[in-house]
Amino acid sequence: MQQKLKRMLFLGILLSVSCVFSQEKNHFSQEEIQTFVKIYKHQLDHPFDIATSMEKALEKTTLSKERMTIILQAQFAGNEIVLTNAEKKELETIKALMEKDNALYEANLNALVNANNMKTSRYHEIENYFHSNTNFQNKVAQLYNKQSN
Repeated sequence: MQQKLKRMLFLGILLSVSCVFSQEKNHFSQEEIQTFVKIYKHQLDHPFDIATSMEKALEKTTLSKERMTIILQAQFAGNEIVLTNAEKKELETIKALMEKDNALYEANLNALVNANNMKTSRYHEIENYFHSNTNFQNKVAQLYNKQSN
């Protein structure tokens, strides 16, 4: 009786391990992974450039580069800085313009995802899995390296 129970327990564990492995392996199709790699490579090659966005936004305000540098350095250092109402308004304008740039970047990324016959929700699902799973990262890295060469 004990031998039979041990055998059933062993088979149960073996079955559950193989199911987990099977789910892991088939979580995404090979085509989806290749599409993800293609889009992710594009995303790495063309990231959202915060500095350029800030410079472009700054040019549309009356705030000088020197003053903006002082403000940013103070904020980074955790120092309090006195801002005029006009400066506060200009900083809000810069923030809004940068958010608009980022929204445009995201829209272009979503268009690229859709152009590659993938739903953006699926792309983000794969991307989240990619960031949380080392084995999957290694698999993607191998495909990425093949596409880069």
